[in-house]
Amino acid sequence: MYELMRDERISKRLVRALVGVVAMGLIAAGCVLAVAIVREEQRDENLAQLGRACAGLLPEAQLAEFVADDSAGVLEEYGTMLDPGQESRALVDCALSWGSGVWEPEAQVKVRAEALLDGRDHGDAKAPDDPSDFVLPLPPGVRGSTGTEERIVGSEVYASLWVACPNGLRGRRLPSKELHVTVALPSTAEFDHEVTPGEHLAAARAAVRIANWVTERQKCGSAPIGTAGTAVAEDRETPTKPCRWLDPKALGFAEGPGWKDDSDRTHAWTFNGDAAHLPQAAFCAGALEGYASFRDEMPVVQVEARSWSGEAALGAYERYAADERVPARPAKPASASFTYTGLPPVLALWAESVCDGGRTYHRVAVTPDLPDLDEKDPKLTVAKKARERFSADARAVLDRYLAADGGWAARSHCRDTRILGEVEEWGR
Repeated sequence: MYELMRDERISKRLVRALVGVVAMGLIAAGCVLAVAIVREEQRDENLAQLGRACAGLLPEAQLAEFVADDSAGVLEEYGTMLDPGQESRALVDCALSWGSGVWEPEAQVKVRAEALLDGRDHGDAKAPDDPSDFVLPLPPGVRGSTGTEERIVGSEVYASLWVACPNGLRGRRLPSKELHVTVALPSTAEFDHEVTPGEHLAAARAAVRIANWVTERQKCGSAPIGTAGTAVAEDRETPTKPCRWLDPKALGFAEGPGWKDDSDRTHAWTFNGDAAHLPQAAFCAGALEGYASFRDEMPVVQVEARSWSGEAALGAYERYAADERVPARPAKPASASFTYTGLPPVLALWAESVCDGGRTYHRVAVTPDLPDLDEKDPKLTVAKKARERFSADARAVLDRYLAADGGWAARSHCRDTRILGEVEEWGR
């Protein structure tokens, strides 16, 4: 009898314990569900805020993955076009951020559009001399650039546009006929060199959208900028139409497809370059990927050709001159030795023409493969014949580039070309 009563007491304790565990589980599940609902509601509010922010001009699809669900977004908006009558030096000045990271938000987007005053030194807001690094085709009167920066945690991608406004811009007391737009977007890349071409394109399209919105409402006299396509096609197996002249086999350079090295890696050329004709500048490049050292042959494994015309020409030349990367006067004798510095040994050849845009500079560059060098003694002397071949390779690239049917030089009607000289971009 005693054993039976004790068993009943134990059973009741077990039941109460089980009921308690179940109750605690239900409470915990309820808390989890409540937290999930709160987070979902917070994210919905943040997404709605993203759609409204900055006059509704932000790229929602690209930014959605950065929107937090555990805290409200922080929005700061200023500018004469966002809040009429508000005193501001900017037409649009907007920042939206999420999360409280270390020293700065976990993710943030910034937009600014301002009228640059005539005759003033605008410092960092000055338009670039070289318009060719914007990833969308730009019409006359518009210049742009894209780039990346590392943050304390992660990276961001930015785009800038400078748009000529013949009818002027309102919002500043002094006259202005140039609009400057900047956009900075968060990137999924940990380091700035890992930012993808797609993220560059998203930033460029965001800048174009904001510029078009401002110029239309300001009636500044500029035509809308297109957002279709991309000016630079990256890592293609075949050159773009403006770069079809770049044929490594026809130029006698290192061949790629059809053979592998001892590590069973496939060799192949990949190409970057303009996807459309741009009147101000041109860019074509190719590189042999996946190769091992060629030992004593030292064939060309990278090729690049660029042109700058009109306003861009002088600025581009001065930029290279600042780094002592333009032909010397008087010309230096050819060097037959390399000192390894960790950078590829580039041989550049410069030429000057008169094209539709006016004075034009051309720069082609070839990079030969070097044998493996001893870190303790990194100097390499090449035979005179090999050094002469490097010069011949660079001249062959220039000649083929300038003579190509349908190429940039032909379409720009370049003429009166003269060779300026070589630049050995390697340590001596």
